[in-house]
Amino acid sequence: MSRLGAGTAPLVVVFHALDLEAARVRAPGWNELRCRPEEIRAPERPTVAWVRTGMGVEAARKAVESIPDVPIEAAVCTGFAGALAHDLDARMLVVADPLLDAEGATHATPLADALADAAHTANLGFTRGALVTVPHVAETPDEKARLRTSLGALAVDMESAALASALAQRGIPAAAVRVVLDTAEEEIPGSLGALWRQPGLLISSVRIAARMRPCARISARLLEAWLARGLPATQR
Repeated sequence: MSRLGAGTAPLVVVFHALDLEAARVRAPGWNELRCRPEEIRAPERPTVAWVRTGMGVEAARKAVESIPDVPIEAAVCTGFAGALAHDLDARMLVVADPLLDAEGATHATPLADALADAAHTANLGFTRGALVTVPHVAETPDEKARLRTSLGALAVDMESAALASALAQRGIPAAAVRVVLDTAEEEIPGSLGALWRQPGLLISSVRIAARMRPCARISARLLEAWLARGLPATQR
């Protein structure tokens, strides 16, 4: 596995829960690598480091806590999300603003403006609004509707708020940008047992799984547009 060298060049960390959420970023002047959080070092040239956290808030928090004390220019929490709003289509980008946890507390995303501008520049379909992080998969349309009603969020994930909170404690500016994988009307299985109980879910699951690679590529296109603007800190 690649490791970062020792230096003082800009370092951007992109967090994702699953390997399927990471697609290659083609950004001139930027080195790209995949590494574990504890392997991060200050790079000798501008570097984008993809860090897989695993699923859930605890895994996300531990990933940030495992990163050594090195200068990090910025961080992006990316990957897939489930839509809560009925007018939010699959493959739509959601720039979190605000970013909420399951209790409704707000977590700072100081890079939201920069990522929204990059999405606009890249002609990507996006919306800006509330993203909520919950500790479990929102499987059914009824559960998604309850989250929409109680918190007013557009979409749901399982890591972003925990990542943003841990990053803020370390003074690292961040944003959360997710791509809608499943719509508000679609049910996704939380386990193999769910497929056994409801075989009809298999068709829906195959349809949703087919979107994974295109959704990951949308995230990569956004990052490319953002990095092309130069140093990605709070756009000084």
